[in-house]
Amino acid sequence: MLPLLGTELRRPEDYANEKLEEFKKLFGTSPNQVHDARVELRKYAVVVEALYPLHMDFDLLDNSRGILKLLGKVRDYDVHGCPRVDREEVLRRVSARLPRLRRLPRLYGSRFLVAENLMRIYGDIPFVNDFHGVRKLLRRARFLAESLGIFNDSLKELVKTMGNERDRMAQEACQGKIPVLNLDVSRIKEIGRMEVREILLSDHEFR
Repeated sequence: MLPLLGTELRRPEDYANEKLEEFKKLFGTSPNQVHDARVELRKYAVVVEALYPLHMDFDLLDNSRGILKLLGKVRDYDVHGCPRVDREEVLRRVSARLPRLRRLPRLYGSRFLVAENLMRIYGDIPFVNDFHGVRKLLRRARFLAESLGIFNDSLKELVKTMGNERDRMAQEACQGKIPVLNLDVSRIKEIGRMEVREILLSDHEFR
């Protein structure tokens, strides 16, 4: 059922702010801390990017992307063993940038803008043919849907499967092998688009 008139709807900026707080609590120097904190920061960053036309805070957008990139280097080294990085130095650079991560203010129209982003992703999926591009689109769709309070377990599992495949191929590349994709991208696109469609047709005010 649709929410009753007057019911408080999940606000994407609140979701982003919760993920930012989780990131700050989890961030540390161990591999598990880096991985877990990075997941929460990505959820924050996805919403920050989607809502950029409303908050227009480029520093926030650029800084969250930059920290994600730095943590990605550490995470890949921890998981795959390459490319080699100076973990201590990279994490020091991350720590120096943390104060520039800020909470989003209340933004009028945030739910509509996120729904618009989801519709755009639905339309873009057929035209993206590389594995990594499809994975990023579906991961983005998952987090945007969650920011509206819509949870899709099938999409979550699909994104997780693709992430595991990405790690496997990266591991093989680090071992000097030529990685071969073991997933059918066309089938993934078909399933992923179907799940995004389910999100768009679920019970919300933009249905």
